[in-house]
Amino acid sequence: MTSGGELVTHTVLLHRLALGVETVDAVTGRAVGTAVRVGREVPDQPRRRHRGQGLDPMLRRTDLPLEASSTGRYRLRHELRRRPVPPPRNGVPPAPAPVVVRIDDPSRRFVPRRLAVPLWTLAEVEAAEAAGGHIPVRSRLLRPRLLPGSAYVLPRGVTGLRGRVRDAAGPLPWARVEARIEDQPPDEVIVGRAHGDERGEFLLVVTTLGDVDLALRREVLLRIVVFGPAPVPASVPVPAPSPAAGDEDRLSRLPVEPVPRAAGAPPPTEADLDTALMRGETPPPGYQQSSADRRVRVPVGGMRSEPTPFLFSP
Repeated sequence: MTSGGELVTHTVLLHRLALGVETVDAVTGRAVGTAVRVGREVPDQPRRRHRGQGLDPMLRRTDLPLEASSTGRYRLRHELRRRPVPPPRNGVPPAPAPVVVRIDDPSRRFVPRRLAVPLWTLAEVEAAEAAGGHIPVRSRLLRPRLLPGSAYVLPRGVTGLRGRVRDAAGPLPWARVEARIEDQPPDEVIVGRAHGDERGEFLLVVTTLGDVDLALRREVLLRIVVFGPAPVPASVPVPAPSPAAGDEDRLSRLPVEPVPRAAGAPPPTEADLDTALMRGETPPPGYQQSSADRRVRVPVGGMRSEPTPFLFSP
């Protein structure tokens, strides 16, 4: 308070948002109602040593958790302390490295995803504010849909398929699966999608049956299309994975999906946030369609568990 009795207030900036993540249930279209693990990947951290004990393997982490603000919502804040800025090369400042966001559900209700997101830097945020504008919060928002995993609890009356994907070497981790109605032209209409886990297991929910007359059908014939990573040419050296890292990090082979940065102004629309990539409809880079499709009859309003694995054949 000043000597004249006027009240003077000061605004103290506590943090600036770098990235917001809102996880969405792909089946219900609503925010994920159960806790999932969302973090940003960091270089492998050393194990912690307890006093009087050896190294604890359970404390070795490959990601740092984001701050949870509510159910299904997480945030990453900019550090307000200044760090040295690398000098520009040829007069062009270096582009910031994207942050790899890792979304995991150890209970297997949802299939994990890894998304590479280029952030708006603190300098860019402050520059926009100094110019009299701002970078909208929605431009710093990631809204990925999570597809159901093997432990997802489906409501009664859902039409779907449980199965496994394998290739010549065994179970195929992180496959992508599409279902199309075979006996209804055109059969290119996709009626359901699924993401496979690291064991090759998937749970596909049929979201639409098109013009199929349910009053006359007890089952539908689906053509199952599988996508997987293209084979690496023999001339390209492939580094052998570390056995220790593979044992501790089940997501080590999960592909990273690059996300383009949203425009700074005007704010992104709902269509900009709900893209095919965010819905999990776009196969990861380097994936290709299998040459071996298969037909499966699925009961309308029920689940079929297919014991014979689906083959991925590049």
